Amino acid sequence: MSSKARVARRPVAAAGQGKVSGFDFLADFGREQLAVMMDASAAMFRGFETMRTIQQQAAQQASARHETAANQMRGNCAPNDLMTVPFGLLQEDLQGATRYWQELAAAALETQTEIMGCASHLMNADAVLESASAIEALEAVPGVSQLFPRRAAAGSRAKS
Repeated sequence: MSSKARVARRPVAAAGQGKVSGFDFLADFGREQLAVMMDASAAMFRGFETMRTIQQQAAQQASARHETAANQMRGNCAPNDLMTVPFGLLQEDLQGATRYWQELAAAALETQTEIMGCASHLMNADAVLESASAIEALEAVPGVSQLFPRRAAAGSRAKS
């Protein structure tokens, strides 16, 4: 995903040009929240563009594979080709599907990271990251807990 260079932003509700009134603080805070929201939506749409490109490339590759297989079947082919061509195509399709889903997952993760980065300047991101363990971060990804279930603690296994 080609992310555009982000503009360095000032901290939230920074006093502008010596003005420190409550209204200036609220107006600046609202502007900052709107800017973060718009940055996040732009990142989301860039992610959609990337995912659409991945889908288009996968469809083009699959189309080319199937056209080649059809041409092989139309031509002079040996009797064993009646089995090897479709099974070879099936194998290539499975590999292509695996690659497709991996690329989509990587694009989605990159998009999510970019969206989360849009609001990172609103909080002390280093403190938040230090407080989360790697397992808690992994469990935040949907579906991962089914793939890698947590083992029960030694004490709870002894009671069962």
